[in-house]
Amino acid sequence: MLRSFLLFGGVLLTAATALSIGLHRSGKTDLFEMFAPMPSVDAAFNRGFHSDALLSVNAQRQINQVPGVKVDQEIQEFLSAFVQEQRDATDIDLDDVFDSLQAKFPGAQYLAANLVTAPTRAKLLDALGKWEAVDSEDFSHLTTKVFAEGRTLGALGVMSRRLPKFSIEAANSYGGKFFNRCPHCQKVHALSIDKKARTLILSCPDCRKPFDVLASDTKGKVRRATDFMSGFAIPRNQQIIGAQSDEERILAIWQQIASQCKYKHDQNALDAYEAWKDPEETWEQKSGDCEDTSILLADALISEGMEARVAIGWNGNIGQHAWTVVKTQGGVQYVLESTFEGPITYENLTTVKDAAPFYQPEQLFDRQNLYFLATTPERGGSDYYSDRVWSKLDVQRQIVRSQQSSPKVVSGSKVTESVVSPVDG
Repeated sequence: MLRSFLLFGGVLLTAATALSIGLHRSGKTDLFEMFAPMPSVDAAFNRGFHSDALLSVNAQRQINQVPGVKVDQEIQEFLSAFVQEQRDATDIDLDDVFDSLQAKFPGAQYLAANLVTAPTRAKLLDALGKWEAVDSEDFSHLTTKVFAEGRTLGALGVMSRRLPKFSIEAANSYGGKFFNRCPHCQKVHALSIDKKARTLILSCPDCRKPFDVLASDTKGKVRRATDFMSGFAIPRNQQIIGAQSDEERILAIWQQIASQCKYKHDQNALDAYEAWKDPEETWEQKSGDCEDTSILLADALISEGMEARVAIGWNGNIGQHAWTVVKTQGGVQYVLESTFEGPITYENLTTVKDAAPFYQPEQLFDRQNLYFLATTPERGGSDYYSDRVWSKLDVQRQIVRSQQSSPKVVSGSKVTESVVSPVDG
């Protein structure tokens, strides 16, 4: 009798312990869940779960008028292998998920991850459906991987959007978002290109250094700044032909352009806001803004054998501005205000030292290269040609990866975008 009572008491203790665990895990009493056999979490189980997850998430997105998501098969296969490699899948660090995905897929710049656990498949689906990221327009694909740890089911969900690699051709074909590798720090970041945007100075969100200068031309085509330097040469008049020094040649070219072209801001002259003109257009139309006339002047100087560059930066009296700088064979550097109207004489030749308080360059370019400040902005205006002040960037080597740390939580997201700075002319 006593033995039977002890045996019955042991059964009660076991049931009470199981009930306690069930209450702790689920928040309610569900003896069926506690004693139900665990499903076999195999490939078929995962396919069925992912199919149901897609149906559920897309139904929710349809209600919220958000385009549906699809499966990214490559990320799906990668995620399955990633989870299988973990010693304890319930303790996955989402930073590791992001880093691993972006190392394999550089274009995966829009990512959100969620790690959920539940006692049943149905509750796992329900938990995934309550994830805020499933309603976001930032994502176009959903991948999932279900696993079992003891009597617990878990699922790692990833919302993603893969971006195409940036190129000028791609930007002109369809615009939008791309991924790009910073040529300075070699990290990848997302990049947004608006074909109708003004002059764009692109900067890395990680190292904060600029890496490209883009602009739309009068036909709406996005081009790199260097592409506007077309090798244009103005007609050689007697003043240019008879010049006896670099200074005389500079003044003759500058004067001829100032006489030919009048300053006119894009907003007053063109339907395309802040479009850049080719030198030929500026010369033939006899007008242009600061970028247009600076490009024309620099290109004409280079065609005459001078070393000239276009500068983009700040003028103390105007604000954002563009101008021309030229260096003589003797090493003297002059700032040339391309929007100047009227007679141009030696008095208008201003050395960079004298112009430094008013002209603060941030980017330079010529026919082949872009140049970005390698030191403090204050030093930029004192020397436009020093390798210690300016970092030369080969414009052909642009593009691909950047990362930004995410909080170590069971749900997280990661998006890193370029800083895009417009410039007024």
